[in-house]
Amino acid sequence: MLLKRKKSEEGLTQRTTLVEDLERLWRRVRALPLVAPVLLFAGLGAGNLTGSKLDVPESGTLALDESARIELRALSERMRGVRSTGSVTEDYIAVYREHVEPVERVLRNRGIPKEQARQIAWPLVEHSSAQGLPIETVISVMLIESGGRPRATSPVGARGLMQIMPFWSGKWRGCGTDLYDINANLCNGTRILDYYYERFGGDERRALLGYNGCVRGTNTPDCHTYPDKIQRVRAQIERELSNARARARTTGRAASP
Repeated sequence: MLLKRKKSEEGLTQRTTLVEDLERLWRRVRALPLVAPVLLFAGLGAGNLTGSKLDVPESGTLALDESARIELRALSERMRGVRSTGSVTEDYIAVYREHVEPVERVLRNRGIPKEQARQIAWPLVEHSSAQGLPIETVISVMLIESGGRPRATSPVGARGLMQIMPFWSGKWRGCGTDLYDINANLCNGTRILDYYYERFGGDERRALLGYNGCVRGTNTPDCHTYPDKIQRVRAQIERELSNARARARTTGRAASP
């Protein structure tokens, strides 16, 4: 019994969170400031590393066709794979530059502090993709819900980045239960949004109303306007992400030999 307990305690001390994994990798990346763009644009970009290029949809709508959702989920699997190596590989750098860095830039431009934006961006992309949800939509929900503040708490008790009510905690296996934790909150939040999307047969408006708790329109007088708010912010995020991706490509080309 004592041996089992000791092994369990050792396992807990060795276990790291997703954000801690990324922090460790990021420290290595910062020591190689010129390597990433060279690798990306010297024939070692994302497409060449995986055999086929992953095109993340720019539309920002929840009404994705199945092939688009499959591509997004493949991106999530790829992100988990490169992160789990614990090393700054070419593929890790490619994923970061192509999919994560533009999101990080958008969050910073929205007033989220640099270090916090970096902690949010990777799990935001990974969990959104895992559920086949467009990153533009999930960013918009997060900004409307909390303004990107991980410790935000609503008057009714909703918590964290995506303002999740405590009764959801523990429902989704593998997500964690600390709703103030960045990774756990984004994992739970994207699962909840996908749950409502599936529940309402892909109807975006009803899915967003469900996420907001406005299925019957009785929680607040104007809750029915929630999808319109999301759509307005999403249109802005689409433009900002497009500009950030273009800038990342230009910066990479300029740095390549």
